[in-house]
Amino acid sequence: MGSKPPGETEPEPSAAPSLRSAERKILFSAGLILAGIAVSGRFRMLPGAACGAVIAWGNFFLIRKILEKAFPGGDAIRKEFIAQYVIKFLGLVAVVYLVIRSGWFDALGFLLGLSCLFLGILLEGVTRAAEMKTR
Repeated sequence: MGSKPPGETEPEPSAAPSLRSAERKILFSAGLILAGIAVSGRFRMLPGAACGAVIAWGNFFLIRKILEKAFPGGDAIRKEFIAQYVIKFLGLVAVVYLVIRSGWFDALGFLLGLSCLFLGILLEGVTRAAEMKTR
């Protein structure tokens, strides 16, 4: 149908995998965890799990943004990357500490919510492995 202008090439799909797909899998796994808690009837855990899921997703979102700025297309790492990453990590530790210390949320529910990051990355890895196998 529409042709590309001269000199413009289509990007290779596997050349630079996007982290947005992993971000969607993290949100999907958060939904699964929250639905599982709701189905099991452990409603006291829901706010903590939701809080943990939001923190896990926000953490990955910030990692993605920092990495996109750190590697703007070349191989050289920008110096601000290290400072931004350390500040993000210390902020994450502080938020998790404050949430657990406050006692506002069920600790087990909070940890289940945080685990959506691991589950989302695991789902992304399995999905990409299956895609590679079918090629």
